[in-house]
Amino acid sequence: MKAKLTVIFSLVLLLLLSLPVEAKHILMAGRDVTVKQGEKVENVVVVGGQATINGLVEQNVIAVGGSVVLTNYAVVRGNVIVVGGIVAKGSGSLVFGDITEVNSTTLADSINSAMRGELEGWSLILNVISLCFFAIILIIALIMALLMPQSLDAVVSAIRTYTLKSFFWGFLATLMIMPFFMLLAVSVIGILLIPLAFTALLLAVIIGFIAFGSLLGNMIITKIFPGHQKSIVKETLVGLCLLWLLGWIPFYIGMLIKALAITFGLGGVVLALAKRKTRQ
Repeated sequence: MKAKLTVIFSLVLLLLLSLPVEAKHILMAGRDVTVKQGEKVENVVVVGGQATINGLVEQNVIAVGGSVVLTNYAVVRGNVIVVGGIVAKGSGSLVFGDITEVNSTTLADSINSAMRGELEGWSLILNVISLCFFAIILIIALIMALLMPQSLDAVVSAIRTYTLKSFFWGFLATLMIMPFFMLLAVSVIGILLIPLAFTALLLAVIIGFIAFGSLLGNMIITKIFPGHQKSIVKETLVGLCLLWLLGWIPFYIGMLIKALAITFGLGGVVLALAKRKTRQ
């Protein structure tokens, strides 16, 4: 379920970025979409509109702020995911994946299920919280990319130029977190400084993660679209979406990817601050 909701958010952001896509993928915002009978597409993603499927969708159908209508001739080989709408399914339609609805009714049912101590209810609630946290990171990323691009670019440049050093300093900083807070806790003044130090550390981790995502987004976009016009906003959002998707890979691989991104990013923040102090 986490992976599904993350896919929704990521595909929507990629749609808003207006990057070129293949003709077999239908990405639409603010309008209804219809896959005609006999038509074959890969994915259908609609924001603020209704998706009517009367043909074949090889992968997924995703609607945010709208509903999905599956006629009797509809065939979806992947998942059907709807946020803020419903799925109307004809008796002859075929869906080989899962059908997921996230709306006021399902959220209310999940809350009631969680109150009864059922894990399924808590799962959806935690997924929504996870998406909210991801949205907060995206908002911070947008603020940095639009209002403080030089600061973000400084951290990105540090990671790109001193990759091994970024990992080393990030790993070292991670090891020093616990001893540092224990040292603060032995004095009254230190205890008063703990909230401030924790806030600074959290901001450093978030900024580093955003910078690593921006670097990753630049690499991906440059490779796919060599002649694209550089945009730190697009690069940052694409990279963060990709990191979030990769973070849900099972067998702890996703967790390892996120941990590496945080480590490199934190090291980049340390190096960028050190370079700034040297200039001063």
